[in-house]
Amino acid sequence: MTTMQVDQKRALIKLKHDLEPFRNAIVGAYGVLTWEKQYYAGVVFGAISIMYLLLWYMDLSFITLFSLLALLAFFMDFVIPMLSRLVSSGDKWDGEQEAKFEEVCGQLYSIKSGIVEWYDYLFKERKPTMVVIIISIGLLALAWIGAIINNLLLMYCATVLVAMWPGLNEKDVFKGLTQKVSKIINEKIQYGKKKLQ
Repeated sequence: MTTMQVDQKRALIKLKHDLEPFRNAIVGAYGVLTWEKQYYAGVVFGAISIMYLLLWYMDLSFITLFSLLALLAFFMDFVIPMLSRLVSSGDKWDGEQEAKFEEVCGQLYSIKSGIVEWYDYLFKERKPTMVVIIISIGLLALAWIGAIINNLLLMYCATVLVAMWPGLNEKDVFKGLTQKVSKIINEKIQYGKKKLQ
């Protein structure tokens, strides 16, 4: 093993150890987000919709909303491990749940390392002027979209997309769409070739 692989394995083990108190909640949330049961997609969509409907109805200022979300995060950080210990004991934890937990930890590690790599690439290395221009144009486009469309609606759409993404990938929805699109493109190419002959 190379030094980089050893460091990655060590970081993955540390992440798994850090998430150990949350393992029951993580495995449960993984099941819901990957739609182990068919109605979980509706549950996820409905829960997010109700949450954003309440936010829209309360019309909180940014500072109040940020403070309440931070309070909720600190509260959940305290309550979830305690409830996990009370609800389930260690003897109910089986190999299948451990495999799911390790899979989730691996996915979280790959997301974390991808973000770190992009951060290092974009901000720590010196980039040519073209990259700065492209990033600036992209950020200005996002700012323009944010000025035109209601920010709560944008956040709602982004949250639904992020929450539904694992389930859509698990059920191979994108695979079916890409196959249909590639089939249509291939038919058009074949039709174009026949027309040229």
